[in-house]
Amino acid sequence: MRDLFAPSIMCGDLLNLEEEIRTYEKAGADMIHFDIMDTTFTNTTMLPPLLLPAIHRATRLPVDVHVMVDRPERFIETLLPYCKDTYVSIHIESTKEIQNLLKAIKQAGGRPSVALNPGTSLCMVEEVVPLVDMMLVLLCNAGSGPKQDIDEQLSHKLQKAKMMLEQYGKPGALLEVDGNVSFENARRAKSLGANVFVLGTASIYNDKGTVPENMGRLREYLENN
Repeated sequence: MRDLFAPSIMCGDLLNLEEEIRTYEKAGADMIHFDIMDTTFTNTTMLPPLLLPAIHRATRLPVDVHVMVDRPERFIETLLPYCKDTYVSIHIESTKEIQNLLKAIKQAGGRPSVALNPGTSLCMVEEVVPLVDMMLVLLCNAGSGPKQDIDEQLSHKLQKAKMMLEQYGKPGALLEVDGNVSFENARRAKSLGANVFVLGTASIYNDKGTVPENMGRLREYLENN
C-alpha cells in the first residue's frame, strides 16, 4: 500500500486555509488531518467542527478528524453532519461510550477510528477493533508530552496494533501515527506496519524547505529506506 500523508492543517497558515489546502494538493497529500481540541483532554484549543464544511467544499481530499476532547458524546451530534467519507478518531481514554460513538460515525457515513495515547494498553481497544476503519497510535501524548523517538514499547504497540487489525478481520484498515512524526520515526513506524503519517513540525513545517519540498523528501526517504 502507498504511504498515506496527512498534513496537519493546524500547523499551517490559519489565515489562509484554502491556500494551505492547495499546497497540500500540489504536494501530493493523501488526506488532511484536522485536530479538534477544547482543553478538556489536552491543554489547548484548536479548530472548531463548524470549519469542516468549508474544507469539504474546498477540496476532494479526504479529511482525517482527530477528536481530542473529554466525553466527546457531549458534542457528537454537532460533528455527525460533517462525517460523511471522513475518518473520525475518538480517543479510547476520553469516553465510556466508545462503541456507541463509533457506530454513530459509521451510520452517518463516516469512517470510524479509535485513537490511543502511547501509555494506553491496546487491550482497551480490542473490543472495538471490528468497528473501525482505522486505528491511530500517538507517539506522544495528545496535545502535549515530550517528543521522543519510537522506543521498544511503541515498537511493540505498533506491531501488535497491526496484528490486531488483521486478527479481527480488518486487514484493509489503516494504521495511523501522529505526534513527532519525523523522517526517522516515520520510517520506523512504516517498518512496523503503519501506513498513514500525520505530518507537522517534525517533518514538513520547518526551515529545511517548503511543505511540498519536505513532503517530497519524506516520500523519497520512505521509498528508499
